[in-house]
Amino acid sequence: SSMQLFGAVDDDLLKIAEQLLAALPHSTRENDVALIPVPEFAALAEQEIAFLKSQYSGVDSGVDVSDAIVGLIVSKGRLNVGTDAKIPRHRAQALIQHEVGTHILTYYNGKAQPLQQLYVGSPGYEELQEGLAVLSEWLVGGLDHDRMRTLAARVITVYHLTKGCSFSDNFWRLKENYSFDDETAWDITMRVHRGGGLTKDAVYLRGLVHLLNYLKEGNDLEPLLIGKIRQDYIPIVQELIYRNVLRPVPLKPRYLLDPAIKPKLEKLKEGISVFNLL
Repeated sequence: SSMQLFGAVDDDLLKIAEQLLAALPHSTRENDVALIPVPEFAALAEQEIAFLKSQYSGVDSGVDVSDAIVGLIVSKGRLNVGTDAKIPRHRAQALIQHEVGTHILTYYNGKAQPLQQLYVGSPGYEELQEGLAVLSEWLVGGLDHDRMRTLAARVITVYHLTKGCSFSDNFWRLKENYSFDDETAWDITMRVHRGGGLTKDAVYLRGLVHLLNYLKEGNDLEPLLIGKIRQDYIPIVQELIYRNVLRPVPLKPRYLLDPAIKPKLEKLKEGISVFNLL
C-alpha cells in the first residue's frame, strides 16, 4: 500500500542519492550545535503565520506545542511542535518556510478555491509538496550539507527496505557505510520502517529532483503553490484558471516577495541540479 501511494526508488534516484553521499561523506555539523528553544521557535512560526494572515484573512492557523508530537508536523493547516523537538538555530527559518511557507500556505491557497481537492490533496501530491518545501529551505539559506545527507540516506534506506532488508541491516549500513552517528541513523531507519515499512521518505529528494527539472524547462514556481497538487496537474490548473473556475492564489511565501532571493530564483530557471544546491 505504501509503494502504491508513494512509489518506490528507481535506479536513477538511487544513483543520485549515492552520489550525494559520496560528495558529502561525513557530517559537517558540530556536536554542540546551538538549538533554538521550542517556545522561541513557536513564536517565530506564529510571526510567519501572521504574515500569511496579513495577505489573506481566510488563514485560520496557529502553532500547537504538545508532548504528544515528535518533531514538527502540519495537520489541517496548523503547525504542531513537539515539546522535546531539537531544532538547530541555524535551521529555524528554513524549517518555518518548509512547514509554514509551504505546507500551511498551500493548504489555505487550496481552501480559497472552489475545489476541495486542492487543500485535501490530490493523489500523489506529497512528492511536489516536499520538493517545494525542501527548495524553500535552500532559497532562505538553510539547506545545509547534513540535511542533504539525510534526504539521500532516506532514499537509500527506502530502497533497501523494499528489497527486504531488516531494521538492523539498514541501521548498520547508515553507520558503517555512510558514517551517520547513532541517533541520526536510528531516526532515519525508524522513519522508514514505521508501521511495517513506509516509502514516503523517498519523496523529498525525488520531488526536489523533479521540481528542479520542471523549473529548468522555464516553468514558474508560483502556480505550483495553488494547493496540494501533483506537478502534472499544472496544465489542468492553468486551464481552470483561464476558465475562471479557479482564482488567483491569495498567498505568496515570503521568499517570492524578497528581492534578495531573486538571483536564486533566476538561477533555478537557468537550470541547476541537486548537486548545485550544496
